[in-house]
Order: sequence, then structure tokens, then C-alpha cells
Amino acid sequence: MTTFIKIAAALALGTFSASAPTLPAQAEPWTPVWMAAPQKVWSDTSVFATGLPDSIAGAIIRQPLTVGFPASRMRLVLSNLHGTKPLPIDAAALALSVGATGVQDAAMVRFGGLPGIVIAPGAQAVSDPVDFPVAAGTRIAVTLTYGANAVAEDFHWDARETSYVIAADSPSPEVVREMPARITLSGVLSDHPARSVVVAMGDSITDGNGAPMDGMARWPDFLSRALTEEGIAVVNAGISGGRLLSDGMGQSVLARLSHDALAVPGADTLVLLIGTNDIAWPGSPFSPDEAPMRLDRLRDGLHQVAEKVHAQGMTLILGTVPPFKGALPGTPMAASYWSPEKDALRRAFNDMLREAASSGESIRFDGLVDFDRLLSAPGDDMRLNPEHDSGDHLHPGAEGNRAMADAVAKLIRNRATR
Repeated sequence: MTTFIKIAAALALGTFSASAPTLPAQAEPWTPVWMAAPQKVWSDTSVFATGLPDSIAGAIIRQPLTVGFPASRMRLVLSNLHGTKPLPIDAAALALSVGATGVQDAAMVRFGGLPGIVIAPGAQAVSDPVDFPVAAGTRIAVTLTYGANAVAEDFHWDARETSYVIAADSPSPEVVREMPARITLSGVLSDHPARSVVVAMGDSITDGNGAPMDGMARWPDFLSRALTEEGIAVVNAGISGGRLLSDGMGQSVLARLSHDALAVPGADTLVLLIGTNDIAWPGSPFSPDEAPMRLDRLRDGLHQVAEKVHAQGMTLILGTVPPFKGALPGTPMAASYWSPEKDALRRAFNDMLREAASSGESIRFDGLVDFDRLLSAPGDDMRLNPEHDSGDHLHPGAEGNRAMADAVAKLIRNRATR
């Protein structure tokens, strides 16, 4: 699943002469202030509906979001990364969000000076800069008007935010349909430089499943608000159903790491919480014929992540896997998602991370956040603490996410003062 394209200016300065050779201009830095990692739209909706309209041909879709870092100018990143056909965007607009579909102070977004763009299959498009000053925490809305031949192939399923198919691009339009997914919009960039850029990557716990809709209560949301005044930008590259080693409801972490983390402009820190679905899915309705996960496979996968992250010169912070006994009650997954054997593997995995954090052996990383101990119930470390549980015994709720963010922020600050 993806993320951002590094933006560099290649405009020449001056005129070439034998005595004064032409020098390239310095690249203009851009900071990610919001992200939704792209996923391939699936056709089998028997387990999970996509949440998208039946067709986006000619549709107008408004997507509110919260900017996590200040900006004077912004760029949009639009994705057709998983598309097999060109994706026509006839128009795009940026505005302040005033609740639901309401907007004000709209500005047209251009692409190479043109009002629209056709995004090639497998590609992303970055808009021209738009003068649009905002403070961190400002609510904005992006409105995309699709061409007559547009087909939805690329989206982000679990947005934790309501978007709207609307009848017209106007300040208070008629709502045709509400949708819980993101589509096409995968990033927002700011011209304000950041002291540091943190990418949070993981599965549904990072993506925010369990957090209230439209509540900005995912743990990366809390982390962003905690660190923005310190000049640190935070973006969320979580994907619900994500796995380390295998594709789930999106590409595996190993497959999407380069695009969704290493290529994020200015990214210098990756916080990765992954492993729950690698452990829990085998033998469940999600993956009934898959062999049980093994510790050595998880170790080797994380080793590859660490090598790639460090080769990029980035810092890697890992998280232990929280408990999930009793997960997903009342669903077809309840009987097989958790088992004593899976919990034993989870414990062994977490112990391996703790040992590696102290010894530097097995996997080389730069910090460990012990989400397992942070979120476990007192006296029953197989289960989530009810105070942190969203109610499905798998995903933390808002208070659990707040506690997670506090722990990550503390670690990041402690590293900065060394």
C-alpha cells in the first residue's frame, strides 16, 4: 500500500557559461501532514463490504480530514497505485471543513497548471502547491470530481472518518451517500519543515479500528497532537488486516515498507506494531488452510524490516503485541482467532523483542514500546485491560490509544535528549 512520492525541484539557476557552470537548485522540502495508505479494492465483499459506491464514474466525493502539522502551502497526493486502468480526475478542490459536508474558503487544486489529471495505472499524482495557510489540528476537506470513465481500484478501507458522495461541489451540498472509506486521496503535504517525521505502521490497531468514528482518537492521532508543538510530524500508515509476512486486507509490511514508510518525505522514524494477524489468522476463517505461524518466520521478517529501515538511515521503534483472548465475540472468528497455542507464540514473540532490546542480538532496532504490558488486564495478561478495551477484546478504545501514544511519545522524547 503506499504512500508518498518524494518531491524535488530540478529548476536550473542562472545561465551556463564556461566560467560559471549551471548549478541545480536545492530541492524544496515538503512534510507529510496526513496519510491514508492505499489498498487494492477487493471484489469479494462477502466478509467485508468496501464501503464504496457501486460506481465512481462522474462522482463527486468530499473527504474531510485533520491536518496534523501547520502549513502555508499544501499539496495533495492522489493514488492509483493499485489501479489497472487510468484514473481520470476532472477537478480537485481544497477547503476548510465546517462539519459534515460543509466547507468554506475553497481553493482549486491544479496539476501542472491544469484543473484535472489522468493518473496512470500503478502510479500516484502530486498536485501543484496550493496557498492555504492552516494550523496543526485544522479540519480541511478535499473534494474530487471523477471523470466519466473512472473505476475504483485503489482505496483505504478503515478510514475512521466519514466521507461523502455529494450532488455538487458546493459549500452545503446534497448528500448522495456516506462512506467510511478513503478513496484516491492518500496524502497531504505541507511546506513547513519538520524537525522529525514519524511514520506509524501496523495493522488495525494502528489504523484505528476500535476508535470512535470521526473522533480523531487513533493512537497516531494522539501522538501527532503530543509532538507537533515540538516540530515533529506524525502520519498513520496503518492498514486494518495488515500482516508482516503475507498480504491480508492490504499488502504485507514487507511488500509495502518501501513505499509507505521509506519513501515518505523527510521520514526519519518508523514505529511498527505488527504480528497480531500473522499469529491469529492461520486456522481462522480469514485463512483456514494456513499452517500455524512460527517464531523464526516472524524474527526473520522483522530482521528484514530492520535492515531496510537502517539502510535508509532511519530509526526503528518496535512494539510488543497486545493480548487478544476472547477477541471478536459474536463473529465467525471468535472460536479460532485466539487459542492457547497462539497466545504462547505471542508471548514468545514479545519475549524475543524484549531480549533483543536489551542485548542487541537477533533483531537490531532502536527502541521498544511494551504495548503488551501497557494494555494487559491486571491479573490476566492474556486479555486487554477493560479500561483500554474498545469492547471487542482485540482493539484498544480511545483511552487505550491515548495510553499507547503517551508511551511512544515518552520514548521518542527520551531518545531526543540523549
